[in-house]
Amino acid sequence: VNQLMFVFNICIFGGVSGAGIFGTQFFGKGDYEGQKYAFRFKLYACLIITGIALLLFGFADTQLISLYLSDSGSVGDIGLALKYGKEYLAIMMIGLIPFAVGQTYINTIRECGQTFIPMVASITAVVTNLILDYVFIFGFGPIPAIGVQGAAIATVIARFFECIIVI
Repeated sequence: VNQLMFVFNICIFGGVSGAGIFGTQFFGKGDYEGQKYAFRFKLYACLIITGIALLLFGFADTQLISLYLSDSGSVGDIGLALKYGKEYLAIMMIGLIPFAVGQTYINTIRECGQTFIPMVASITAVVTNLILDYVFIFGFGPIPAIGVQGAAIATVIARFFECIIVI
């Protein structure tokens, strides 16, 4: 599932980077109206990519995850891996929209020469994910161990934090 998420992330980075070239040029010459158009294009492109990903992950989850599973020489349980993969993917899909929106804002903020806020947002997301991974995967105090689903929940929460900070 993380391989699928990686492909999604690369698509989002491509969408914001392509339009980011124009956004940077518009900002550099003081054309803020043009920069707004570049931002809107990035936002629309990321939301379209996210919509396509949600449709693919929602309707072809078994087929996509199965591409990465093989029982040739494996000692693991392929059926169990598929089950956990589908559970993980279902939760991770919630985090696709805040990731896409957050990357749109992060890219635009960086184009304007402001790197501090994106850095703070990224560090906050990493620390949040690290702490919540431990709490949700292994359990802590009254919070029971959730395992694979806990890892996904921690990542989604971290993505929401990152998105909220940059917006």
